[in-house]
Amino acid sequence: MIEALKPLRSPLFRLGAVLLLFTLQRVLFLVLNAPTFPAPPLAAFLGGVRFDLSAIAWLYLPFIVVSLVRPDARGTLGVVQKSTFHLSNLLCFFLNCTDLAYFNFTLKRSTADLFGIASGGNDLAHLAPVFLRDYWYVVLIFLGSMLLAEWAYRRGRSDGTIIRPWWPWRMVMVVAVVLASRGGLQYIPLSVLDAGQYAPPAYMPLVLNTPFTVMTSIGKPVLVERTFMPQEEADRRWPVVHRYGDSAVVRTPPNVVVIVLESFSAAYSGLLNGTGQGYMPFVDSLMGQGLAYTDAFANGRRSIDGLPAIIASMPKMMSEAFITSPYATTPFTSLPAVLAAKGYRTSFFHGGHNGTMGFDAFAGAAGFQRYVGRNEYPEPNDDDGVWGIRDVPFLQHFARQLDLEQQPFMSCVFTLSSHHPYHLPEAEARRFAGGTQPIHPTLLYADDALRRFFATAATKPWFRNTLFVITADHTADLERDGQESGGAFDHWIPLIYYMPGTLSPRLEHRTTQQIDILPTVLDLLGHRDPFFAFGASSLRHERPGAAISEGNATWLLVEQDLQIRSDGTEVRWTTGRGPGYTAANISDVPEQRKAEAQRTLQAAIQQFNAHLLHHELTVK
Repeated sequence: MIEALKPLRSPLFRLGAVLLLFTLQRVLFLVLNAPTFPAPPLAAFLGGVRFDLSAIAWLYLPFIVVSLVRPDARGTLGVVQKSTFHLSNLLCFFLNCTDLAYFNFTLKRSTADLFGIASGGNDLAHLAPVFLRDYWYVVLIFLGSMLLAEWAYRRGRSDGTIIRPWWPWRMVMVVAVVLASRGGLQYIPLSVLDAGQYAPPAYMPLVLNTPFTVMTSIGKPVLVERTFMPQEEADRRWPVVHRYGDSAVVRTPPNVVVIVLESFSAAYSGLLNGTGQGYMPFVDSLMGQGLAYTDAFANGRRSIDGLPAIIASMPKMMSEAFITSPYATTPFTSLPAVLAAKGYRTSFFHGGHNGTMGFDAFAGAAGFQRYVGRNEYPEPNDDDGVWGIRDVPFLQHFARQLDLEQQPFMSCVFTLSSHHPYHLPEAEARRFAGGTQPIHPTLLYADDALRRFFATAATKPWFRNTLFVITADHTADLERDGQESGGAFDHWIPLIYYMPGTLSPRLEHRTTQQIDILPTVLDLLGHRDPFFAFGASSLRHERPGAAISEGNATWLLVEQDLQIRSDGTEVRWTTGRGPGYTAANISDVPEQRKAEAQRTLQAAIQQFNAHLLHHELTVK
């Protein structure tokens, strides 16, 4: 068998040399950008090998295919083999070497939009001589890499003997390429945010390589500058830099616990839907004990959109989720990162399989110091067989783990049992049977799991010094009762700020959204430093209460009295929400009021696009 694998020696030696050159280029990347990476962790280099292998498996695929025909070809096929090898070298080494210098300007690995920037106008033709002069050493590094690759190609030549049988080494090579290309056996292929598993957010560019970030961003939606108004007006209508601290509600630094409930729509709250009939009785009871919002909205329709909105004030304003977008490596503001800088211990808990929806990668990028998923949960028998650990045992585990945390702590837990396929164990299925939708029993189960969590938490010494934020990631399986799709109803969620003995209970009717959670929490805590957030504190009047989201290449704005959907230039759909405005008499809404709503939405779009494009998601 070992003899049958001998043909692999030639392609593996050549590709191994490329892998070594990627690593050397990463070392040079560190050396040339040393002030940005003052204390690089060793894991950044070890994890970087995983990303290098993925890029090589994809971008050297033509060479690999020819090598499958004959590992060390001669004649015409040999020319093709060598040409494909060096064409891949040319592309990959050029991209890596470009960022040796370009990174200093952008502080991120380049993505596919690099080609659009380079080809815009005549700038490239004008600046190329300047770049070649100022960064002559980068040219030498590139040429040196190509020469070393040529040496490795020649050094990898075999004696040309054909070894049979042919299938063992070919099968091994195919399997190795498939595994390397997707980055391993995890649930979803490797993404840029997975770099957060190996290094803090500031060091993620060191883990990555530019061929990988460009390759994975090709075909992804790239934002374009949208200038609807002077920047001063956009800042006034939709401010993104905030500074509070003048009226802290909580004087002693409290713990902060964010609870994200899977698929909890406000339509299934007996308190919020106005019928008294619902499927979240405990959540309804909490609304009577804390600051609860009756007009709160999710910024997206998927968990992968909800988490960045809640934790990082990042709305779903483009067709691609932020977590998987080309902009995910841009340093961004997040609640755990802000609080960690104030001495908080931070952690993220999700009972799902590690890697699900990229939550573990996002948690690392957001600055959570600890991630607890299914892999870290001690009792495998509590697995539901589909998504992960059931809510009742996992929330009890969460409460016990908080007992071990050093205070003050900031932690987030994300439930999962109320996610399709809505599977409950037989006993719980009988206990929570009822309703008209398959989701209803699982909502009751998850609500009861939350009740049990708070019963346990109330016995803990940290309970009364903890600010709890309870909300949902998005809605699901709605009973519409005539409600149109694509509007506010599809995004309507519960939102509660609860701190027993500190926050006075009240129902607040102001329109708010997930991205307002980060600034509202910082406002409650009396955070004094300026910070960046697309949302705004719901305790203040920096701008009118509103909620935004994107879908089907249009944007939705929800305000107290109406909602509009626009393509940015033209309003495509309008519906009144107040008692005086209904779908039947929407024509009675003054045109000036519609125009004002459109202007607010345009300000939000302009701010979102500009700040992502210019990598300005933090306060300098």
